[in-house]
Amino acid sequence: MHYYCKKISNLMNSRLLKTFNSIYFIPAALLLLNFSIKIIYLSSGDISGDEPFTIFYSQVDFNTFSAMLKTENNPPFFFLLMHYWIKLFGISSFSARFMPLLFSTLTVLFIYKTGLKFFNLRIAIITSLLFTFSNFHIFFAHETRVYSLFTLLTTVSMYSFLSLVRDKNQRKHFILLILSNTLLVYSHFFGFFVILIQIVSLISIKEIRQSIFKKYSIISLITFVLYLPYIKLLILRFSSSSHGTWVPAPNLEGLYNTLWKFSNAPVNTVLFLLVLISSMVALILKWNKADILKTVYVKVIAIWFLMPFLLIFILSLHTPMFLDKYLIFVSIGYYFLIAVAINYLGKSDRIFYPVAAVSIFLMLITCNPKSGSNRNTKEMVNSITQLKTKNTVVYMCPEWIDLGFVYYFDINYFSDYKSTRSLLNKAKVFPINSAYQVNDSLISAAESAVYLDGWSEQVDKDHQIYETLHKEFRNVNCDESFHGFKIYHFTR
Repeated sequence: MHYYCKKISNLMNSRLLKTFNSIYFIPAALLLLNFSIKIIYLSSGDISGDEPFTIFYSQVDFNTFSAMLKTENNPPFFFLLMHYWIKLFGISSFSARFMPLLFSTLTVLFIYKTGLKFFNLRIAIITSLLFTFSNFHIFFAHETRVYSLFTLLTTVSMYSFLSLVRDKNQRKHFILLILSNTLLVYSHFFGFFVILIQIVSLISIKEIRQSIFKKYSIISLITFVLYLPYIKLLILRFSSSSHGTWVPAPNLEGLYNTLWKFSNAPVNTVLFLLVLISSMVALILKWNKADILKTVYVKVIAIWFLMPFLLIFILSLHTPMFLDKYLIFVSIGYYFLIAVAINYLGKSDRIFYPVAAVSIFLMLITCNPKSGSNRNTKEMVNSITQLKTKNTVVYMCPEWIDLGFVYYFDINYFSDYKSTRSLLNKAKVFPINSAYQVNDSLISAAESAVYLDGWSEQVDKDHQIYETLHKEFRNVNCDESFHGFKIYHFTR
């Protein structure tokens, strides 16, 4: 009797320990791991790309901000969060990127919760680790843009949607889904694709349709009403983008290249595709006996990845928008589908553990915590500053690259957002889009000129700015050591 009591006691302790690990220890470890990987090199790369724009307009007054939104392709929620964040912590690269880092770190918690609640511990851990070691997500954790928030809200929204399917009478899931979907569409226009994933799941999966059709209809109606204040700007931006965007039209190779971005390296991508194809073949061979097909959650995950991934590609053949960062919300569905496929193929531990270990190991060894740290905007600005004398005129094209320049040229100019452009002009620095904006009297009196070309083809296809400056000055040297930029130094 004592023997059996001891065995039962050991079993209970084992279950208690397992429950404790799955509920507390593992998610805490995943949060710590994500935070540690992503904070190490948080400020090692310079503020660049679209980051200066985000930081600049996050500090402005309401009227300036409202005017900016009329030409901006992102809704206001992230800007508003950043506005109050930088009021507290400033605009240094570390402080400005810390909030996106927090969003990216919190995402792994909801990935894990989704995997554990709707699948099993194996899938929860595999998906979480694929996300954790993804260079793609490390990059956006290091960027002061909306994308890490977009990923977090997508994961919270899908968790809430699946929770509502499972527990339709739980009011908290109803409220959380309204909140997350509303914040999604106020964060990025592609948030509507996340809602479309849920609508397609609702229509195509009988169990979901029968369970929450009325509730989800109410959620969609409330979300629409809450979004009404922004509908006019949405239509304005959509009509502008429908005439064409700066994004190039995709080709079939773009599908693979995007998965490559999600997977860190070509060898990883090939392995993951083999796993997915193998699981599909196994499903076809055992169609009638495949219990996995009865699981509505697997169907939703498949829709989460495949539907927007292929739909956006097809739509991009007419209006290009197939860009890896716009598809960041799809990547979580991709990681889940890989984990589900590994779990399905690995019904035997002899198959599961090697395949799972190799998949995670490949992501680990190709993981680069310095992702995004090769930006050298500060060095570029320093080079121009060294070339500049009191009698040097500086031009840059297109004019929207001025914010990245001024952030390192003079942070006080950057902070004084009402006077930024006039302060630059006083320092003989002129952001321009056309040769007509070149001041003839200034360059004729100048002993030298510097021209910063940052993808000027967008506005000056015939390179008239370069030609105008070259006619005035005899000598020209070109420095192309800065990725995406050319520094021309003109002297007499």
